[in-house]
Amino acid sequence: MSDLDSFAKEEITKTNRVAWREKSEDNKTAWAEAMQGMDKGYPISTIARWLIKEKNCPLSIHTLRHQLKETHEQLR
Repeated sequence: MSDLDSFAKEEITKTNRVAWREKSEDNKTAWAEAMQGMDKGYPISTIARWLIKEKNCPLSIHTLRHQLKETHEQLR
């Protein structure tokens, strides 16, 4: 067993983080609209900037782009 294996077995980490998109109904609605925008072919950077500027999302543009892409791939 490697050092990492031993550590991971003993590590009890629980994050109670809630994704921004799940924190409120407004955020859920904005995220759904973002997914629709991706379906329409809007650039992912445009959607991320919209979430930051218009919906007060505190995440970085890099994080948003990654999460938007990941969510869209899971839904489609």
